[in-house]
Amino acid sequence: MTRGIEKAVNWPFGNYIFNCDWDIMASTTKAREHGFESFEDGERMFSRLLPEMAETRMIPPL
Repeated sequence: MTRGIEKAVNWPFGNYIFNCDWDIMASTTKAREHGFESFEDGERMFSRLLPEMAETRMIPPL
């Protein structure tokens, strides 16, 4: 049986992002031009999501 995290994670993308030998420069300009203007502070987002993920047993208990 495949665990929930195995279904939720794109492992090749994670390997690419965390193992780059060069700087990745990203811009949000195009996204904002197409209507994606919302923003959520990263610390608040993880403070909200991690307990939810632990409750659903996607990650170990906090």
